[in-house]
This record gives sequence, C-alpha cells and structure tokens, in this order.
Amino acid sequence: MDNNGNRFGLLSILVTLATFTYSLAGVPRPDVMATLITVSGDTVCLKPGDSGTESFTVPLRVQLSSSITSDDGREYILFPEWQLIRSYQDGETLKSDNYLKRQESNTEYEITDHGSFQVIFSWSYRDKDSINTILGYEIAPMSFVVDDSRINLYNAFSPNNDGINDDYKIYLRSIVSVEITIFNRWGQVIKSISGRVNDIMTPEDEATRDADGGFLIKIWDGKHNGRVVADGVYFINVRAVGAGGKKYERKSDINVLTGTGIQ
Repeated sequence: MDNNGNRFGLLSILVTLATFTYSLAGVPRPDVMATLITVSGDTVCLKPGDSGTESFTVPLRVQLSSSITSDDGREYILFPEWQLIRSYQDGETLKSDNYLKRQESNTEYEITDHGSFQVIFSWSYRDKDSINTILGYEIAPMSFVVDDSRINLYNAFSPNNDGINDDYKIYLRSIVSVEITIFNRWGQVIKSISGRVNDIMTPEDEATRDADGGFLIKIWDGKHNGRVVADGVYFINVRAVGAGGKKYERKSDINVLTGTGIQ
C-alpha cells in the first residue's frame, strides 16, 4: 500500500507531524506533533494521545518528522519507527492492517484510502559514544478519520408512471451498508431495505455514478402491498456505515405527489 501516486487529482489535505515534547525521566525526548491542514486552509493540531474530531477526504498528504533532545548535553542517535494503522469497514466486518511502516526520522506519504488511522511513533536510541542500543519506547498514538461518505435525501417524487421522477432515490457516496425504513404518519412501515450497498444497487443505479464515486440508488417505487400509496407526507430514516467505519443517521420527509394515489 506504500503508494505515493496521486489518484484523486488536485484535492489535497496536508498532515504535518512536527514538534511535541514527550518526556520520560532519564530518557532522551523525541519531539512529535500532528498538524492537519485542510484544503480550505483550516488547521487541526494533534498531540500524542489526541484524536481528530472531524473526517478528512482523500487524498490526504502525511508528512512525518521527529527529532530527539536531551537535558544532559550528550548526543544521542535515534532509531525511529513510524507505523500507520488503518481500520476500515468491509461489509459487516471491521478490518485492520498495517498501512505504512517506515524506519526513518522524516518521511511522507499520501493516503488514498478511507478508514480510521492511528499514527504510532516508537523509538530506540543509543549514546553517540556507545555501542549499546536502548529499546522499547512508544508515544501514545494520534488518530484521525479519512471518510468522505455522503448521504443526500430528497423530499418529493411522483410515482404516476409518466417517466419523470417516478421512483424515490437517494444519493450515496462511500457508503458500505444501509438500513432504510420508510413509514407513514401513523408510524406504519411502508418499505424497508437493509444490507450491503453493493448487493442492493442495480446496474441502473451504477449507471448514475459520478466523478466523485457517488450514485443515485432506487429505494421505493411508491407502492405498498402492490398499490400506489395515497398522496401525502411520508418519512424516511437511513442508518449507514461509511467506508471509513463511521456510522451515520439521516432523516427526512417524503412528499408523494401523484394526484391519483390510492390507499
């Protein structure tokens, strides 16, 4: 997965790991910090142990840097190791892999996949004048989420077989699974769908896919028990899991407008 190619064009978010003092008694201190810079110029700084509170989109540029200091004036040689651990949703299964592992003080990488990421920095060191290496220190991980999932719900359609807006559709992008319920004003369930999006979508849905990877998926033809429902207001509740493992819930009303609907 160590691929520095930019597969997603000009959109870029910069993640810079710079300087944070992490102190252990009697141990040289490596300096590490994560600065997340969005494409709009907003900046989020993460220290070891912190978690990002927002999701970022791909591609996500990651720059990693570290240094080591001491209070006793001695010179140390640092043996650093960066790990980037990715957790992601694969259908109903949450998977994890070692996305990146590099043994250098400064490195950079471009993330082109969705998921929940942990940046782990560990190090060993030795005195410049010694041949003995001291092992086994690790800084608390920094974490962030890369997930550009999107759900758009629309509030009207007209199932009257005139070939225009006859089906109720929703827009999905980077969504792995859904639970969808449509019900009337009395709470009666009119339509329900659940499962992996790839299993639910049809070739017709796939044909609507746009340049961002999103598409319209048909949810309801306006019928209940084989008959078109009466005109009026209905309600939809969508629970979903994004490609990065993040859970979403969206609600909306749906106006059925046919002029000919029957109960």
